[in-house]
Amino acid sequence: MLRARHALLAAVVLAVTVTAAPPVAAATPAAPSQTLDQTVIAAMVARTGKDRTAIAAAGRTPQVTIQRRDAAGGWAFGVAVLRAPRVEGQYPDAWLFLAQRRPGRWTVALDNSQGFIDLARRAPAAVFGARERATFEAAWRVNGDVTIQAVSNNTGLRLPYAIGATWNMGGGPHGWAGSDTPYSSVDLSGGDGVVRAAGGGSVYTICADSSNGGTPGGWRRIYHPNGYTTDYYHLWNLTSLPGTSITEGTSLGNIGKNLCNGGSASGPHVHWGILSGTTRVGWHWRSAGQWVFWNGAAAYGGYALHGSTQRNVGTGLYNYGALGANQGIVDANGGGFVNKRSGPGTGYPVVGSVNDGTVVTISCWRNGTTHSGRWGTTSVWNRLTDGTWLTDAFVYTGVNTIGPNC
Repeated sequence: MLRARHALLAAVVLAVTVTAAPPVAAATPAAPSQTLDQTVIAAMVARTGKDRTAIAAAGRTPQVTIQRRDAAGGWAFGVAVLRAPRVEGQYPDAWLFLAQRRPGRWTVALDNSQGFIDLARRAPAAVFGARERATFEAAWRVNGDVTIQAVSNNTGLRLPYAIGATWNMGGGPHGWAGSDTPYSSVDLSGGDGVVRAAGGGSVYTICADSSNGGTPGGWRRIYHPNGYTTDYYHLWNLTSLPGTSITEGTSLGNIGKNLCNGGSASGPHVHWGILSGTTRVGWHWRSAGQWVFWNGAAAYGGYALHGSTQRNVGTGLYNYGALGANQGIVDANGGGFVNKRSGPGTGYPVVGSVNDGTVVTISCWRNGTTHSGRWGTTSVWNRLTDGTWLTDAFVYTGVNTIGPNC
């Protein structure tokens, strides 16, 4: 969209690319004497970039859960977790793995790697289904190549509860473990307490237990085809799922205080995290449910914007639903409306106006007169589907431009 914003987005994308991109040779072959669990743990340790001594010193313990095998015993799929202590400031990490047994050894690859995609393409359907593979291949095309890793700041997701409902944002952007960066998580609670999938994709139960009594709760993760991944932690009353491929709005469970793999919770809520692939990214300037999140001066602060409407921590977020990839939210930067023109610039006649917070659909763009708004300074003008034009300085889209050049 805007030059000032472009520079920041480019810096963010570059930072994610440099730190997040897994090694190309992501499959880890075992020594002949290693078991499957040992090989998975070795791959997990390698992915963290830390040695086993440092991991143990932090009180973190590896856990391997095999969820599927083929009848011949030559393939396996499951979850690899680094469990954390059940204290504030500690949260677990997790990856999916695929493994193939070859003469004398196992070959293992963690998700968000070329090795995982290679194994997924060969794995029998009983171990990794075609719809799962399609999700991961689509996401890999977004995240796997350094040159195209810049996914839109519009996540294409709704908020993780019913559309039309308002839940409380009890904790603004903060780290997965609290004060750590990036601020990839927000805490949400309220309404009917039912946590729902923010978007369609492939869903997995990372962990589940009855540590807080009653029906098992835990942690679920959804891999979305657009390259984003969402985490839902502290759930209780985990629902039965129709396989791994689910649609937006599918019930995942209820808000709770479950700590199946570590961390802390002072009250029932969903600790909702955002990742690009398997790398945590900040909510700052990313949107979901047609709200754009902003960091505060410290973890758990900040606010969310829908147009110029601001909601601070401790207030409610109305779930408008997902923002389409060809849509934008009008942000008059404190004004009540923005003028529409008959062409891409202020030299063209005013032909109407659009209110702050309105969602508009964009067909193409063209450079015109330069304007400044909340998102910086730009000469880009958006042609709306009704044929009128709106300066991009007053539209949040999450990307630089939408559609072709008119």
